[in-house]
This record gives sequence, C-alpha cells and structure tokens, in this order.
Amino acid sequence: MSKAKKLLIIASKGTLDMAYPPLILAQVGAAMGLEVGVFFTFWGLNIIRKDTVDKLKISPVGNPALGMPNILGILPGMTSLATSMMKKRIEGIKMASIRDMIKECKELGVKFY
Repeated sequence: MSKAKKLLIIASKGTLDMAYPPLILAQVGAAMGLEVGVFFTFWGLNIIRKDTVDKLKISPVGNPALGMPNILGILPGMTSLATSMMKKRIEGIKMASIRDMIKECKELGVKFY
C-alpha cells in the first residue's frame, strides 16, 4: 500500500504579492494529484477573509522587485500607488484574481486550514 503524496503550504503574509505564491503552488500540487492543504496564519488570514480578500495591498518598502528606493515607500500614498500598479500588471497579463484563485483551489480539492 502506497501512501498518498501530500503538500502543506503555510501562508503567513497577507499582502497582494504574497497571496499568489501559496495559491499557485496549491493549484499546481492539486493538478499533479497531490493532497494539498494551505494553512493560513497571522496576516495570511487576510487572504481568505471575505471582507479583506479584495483589499490586499502591496508595500513598496523593502520590496526589491518594485525597483523603487525604500525612501519613496514612506511617502504618503505610495502603498496605494504600488498596489494600483501591481493590480494593473496582474490584469494586463490576464492573471486570475485572488478570489478566483481561491475558488479554483477549492474546486481542485485543496483544503484550507
């Protein structure tokens, strides 16, 4: 008797840019036939809360992928600007929203904890 292969992913960050990796990994694992679970903890709970899932933001401070000096990140409105830029980029490449990815994960049998 062979044991089922399992994958458990921990989502502990609740920002827009950090919501995608655990959901993408979960979808890929489920598509490969693994039993997949995602454990949401700390700020990662914002990813699955109905009142916050559509309001996730991205912080420009300490995020080298944005190519923006950290000093600019402390200016008022920069978080909103970075979030807006990221959402436009996500829409531009026709990537699913976080809400849609959660729905797809559930359809694939991914368990959320």
